[in-house]
Amino acid sequence: MKRSKRVYVGFVLISACLFLLVTMLLVGNPSGGNAVEGVRPLLKLDYLAPWSAYMGDLPRKADGSYDETAVVWRPLQELQQTDEAKSYLGVFWIKYTLPHRETPWRDPYLYVQRHVNYEAYLGDSRIGGFDIRYERFTHPAFSWRMYAMPAGLSDRPLLIRIQPRLPGLWIGEFRIGESTALIGDMLRYGAIPLTYVLIFGALGIVSAFVYLRSGRDPLFFLFAVITFSAALAYLARLQLIQLVPHSNVLVYFGELPGVVAVAAFLVFLDRFSPGSPLGVWYRRLALAILLFVAVCMAVAIIYDHRTSMEVYRTGLLPTLALVAVLSIHYCWRKFREGTDIETGWVITGMLSAVFFTVVHIVGLHIENLIYWGGMLSPYFYLFDNAAGFGVVLFVISLANALLARLSRIREEHRLFTLDLERLVGERTAELEEASILLEQSIRERTEAMAELSVLEERNRIARDIHDVVGHTLTTTLVQIEAAKRLIHKGKPQGLERLDLSMELVRRSLADMRDSVHMMQSGGAEFDLLQSIRELTGRTEAAAGIEVSGTVDELPPLSMLQKKVLFHALQEGLTNGIRHGEAKRFRYRLQRDGGDVTLQLWNDGKPPAGTGFGFGLTNMNDRVRQLGGALEVQSPDGGGYLLSVRFPAG
Repeated sequence: MKRSKRVYVGFVLISACLFLLVTMLLVGNPSGGNAVEGVRPLLKLDYLAPWSAYMGDLPRKADGSYDETAVVWRPLQELQQTDEAKSYLGVFWIKYTLPHRETPWRDPYLYVQRHVNYEAYLGDSRIGGFDIRYERFTHPAFSWRMYAMPAGLSDRPLLIRIQPRLPGLWIGEFRIGESTALIGDMLRYGAIPLTYVLIFGALGIVSAFVYLRSGRDPLFFLFAVITFSAALAYLARLQLIQLVPHSNVLVYFGELPGVVAVAAFLVFLDRFSPGSPLGVWYRRLALAILLFVAVCMAVAIIYDHRTSMEVYRTGLLPTLALVAVLSIHYCWRKFREGTDIETGWVITGMLSAVFFTVVHIVGLHIENLIYWGGMLSPYFYLFDNAAGFGVVLFVISLANALLARLSRIREEHRLFTLDLERLVGERTAELEEASILLEQSIRERTEAMAELSVLEERNRIARDIHDVVGHTLTTTLVQIEAAKRLIHKGKPQGLERLDLSMELVRRSLADMRDSVHMMQSGGAEFDLLQSIRELTGRTEAAAGIEVSGTVDELPPLSMLQKKVLFHALQEGLTNGIRHGEAKRFRYRLQRDGGDVTLQLWNDGKPPAGTGFGFGLTNMNDRVRQLGGALEVQSPDGGGYLLSVRFPAG
């Protein structure tokens, strides 16, 4: 913190030394003495020059010109001190006899400033004049005029007819010289204000650019308003700007941009230190200042600059007093809380502005420093620009505060990025570890699924063997038993039964091949109706039973659905022949709403138990995989009914 204080103090001291050096280089050495005719190209006349004055209007000659020899002239300062002159509201005349010049001016001009109602004469010749009543937007203090003068000015009287707007006689500023010298003098004395304009303008442009590129940070917008307003205020006070056409309007409202900058600064303080207990007062006072500016502009437009200035001065003093109180409170609170670099720069700027403004006010009231031998001293230029220099330090300090904040934000962003990268690294390591565990789990699950798939394949093969072979073997067994009885009786039909049994075995082998082929091909060519007809035909021929039934129009069925229906019918015929000793079978395959149903009835014995055997258990599992159900019942106590139902989709 001590190092930061040294930086702030060093910044102010170095800046002040540079300001003093530049001032002395521009206006000359303070010990250089007075301006002497023939040495300086300009003749500067202010109220300390040897003017003569007359209260009242001069009499006119026969040709209509004023006769300056017909009255008694008095020294200007002597007349100004009289009570009569102080209370007199009328015409005054002042006279100055131009000194002798060995080398005359090539193109002499008369420069007049801080006068609004006057006429200028060189002897009997009128060289110019101005009446503010006919020039609406004219600033009485900062507007100036230049009038061409004839050659041969030496020893001739310069007469000025003045019509004051207030009682008393007040002298503005008069200069005589060549046009280039006058403009050069404006440029020399306007060098520092012009530098202020360039500094403020550059800072405003940079701040506006940063504002547009930094996510619309309001601090940069407010700083741009402050700098642009300050640039506009000093531009309006630059004498050279009046060479630009229609610049009189800018000069006329020249006091108001600075007030706008004060309002923007209050909002800046509120935004810069969020949560301040006086934040609401910053905002309210800023709004009041902007309303005050609007009122001053309206009065200046509707009435005149004099009335506007009365309103301006009436409202400005309490406004600045409140701003000073809030600023002091801000500095005091920040000192108590402990200042960081950003706040330190803000306080440095505020104190610099206050200090150099005090130097400006006090310096301009020390007459011995301002006037040397009737001429303005270089110290006047120093004190006149001191307040502006304080504003420059203030704005640069705010810029440093914003840069410090940007640096802090970038550092926080860098640390946040590093922290984020660390967290990402940790999460990446965790994800890699989780990925390894997941791969291991997938591998174990894949192995388990492979084992399960093998087991399911074994069960499916067992069911297929049971479905395909079980039915044929049951029929074959019936034929062999019949052949055995016939052979014992010596009947030749026994051999026929054996031949039929052999044919059934061959057919069973062919069915096994067909089943394997159907599994390999996916069953796309499996014809359910044809297979049912072949199954019922073979069963009738081999077992000597009667099988009848109907098949209605069915929706499109998948391979699994077809196999379930076929094997359900096959299993029902096998069980009816083997366990129920049935002789007649009836089946019906149909579409019932959104379901497919198969019903197989036989006249055999009802089932002895409530549980399913191996064949029906496998069949029930298959039907349930399709979202359906398998039921076995004995309707009306007679026969055997097998029902299968599953959704058609």
